[in-house]
Amino acid sequence: MSAQQNNGKGSQRSETLRVLAVADLVEPQLYNSSITKWLPPIDLLISCGDLPPGYLDFLVSNLNAPLVHVLGNHCYVSHDSISGKCAPGSYPGAHNLHGEVAEYSGLILAGVEGSPIYNNGPHQYSEQHAAWNMWRMAPKLLLNKMNVGRYLDVLVTHTPPRGIHDNEDLAHKGFASLLPFIERFKPTLLLHGHTHRYNPLLPTRTKHGETEIINAYGHVLLELTRDNVRTGWRVVSSQQGEVSNAK
Repeated sequence: MSAQQNNGKGSQRSETLRVLAVADLVEPQLYNSSITKWLPPIDLLISCGDLPPGYLDFLVSNLNAPLVHVLGNHCYVSHDSISGKCAPGSYPGAHNLHGEVAEYSGLILAGVEGSPIYNNGPHQYSEQHAAWNMWRMAPKLLLNKMNVGRYLDVLVTHTPPRGIHDNEDLAHKGFASLLPFIERFKPTLLLHGHTHRYNPLLPTRTKHGETEIINAYGHVLLELTRDNVRTGWRVVSSQQGEVSNAK
């Protein structure tokens, strides 16, 4: 994804980006025609998984913003019986980040889909397979470091790291391999979903080394800024969506 894919706002690089990250929950306040009356202009949409394509398409169309995403363990669309992958075109207009490194207006993104194996459904991975999905991106990240002075700005995952925002049940344990990965490549942000927030006292933001880890369950609105085109981005404000008691 290049800087020219800039929401119809021209090809100049902006030093401030407003990002809406969503995951797991179709929120009535977002899924209605008045969304643009209370939500400020959005530069980039990020989905951390487990959301139906129709909801994501609604957000893209109404917010006039590009979308990058990873898939969760609940995909909502048909899958190939042999490969287990989604049918082509299942998420129209969305750029799938799984196993990829991409750029949007100077923001370097990478993604890892899925959850731990718990019933052998699609987009479920062993710890070893999850680690492979992450580390196969290393050559591109190392090239970024050489070219622009940093590896990665935002890592988008569905499952959180082990011991951070995860649960003890088999399906909702975090991936342990995420921890050495973010320690090595030092993204500013790791955005994830998968862990539902029924308790408002549960943490949603945790710092691990140089990376801020945020649970995007429902939604989180972020404003990112940087001093110039050679420096990394930093979070200057964030607004978390409300906790829902929906099961």
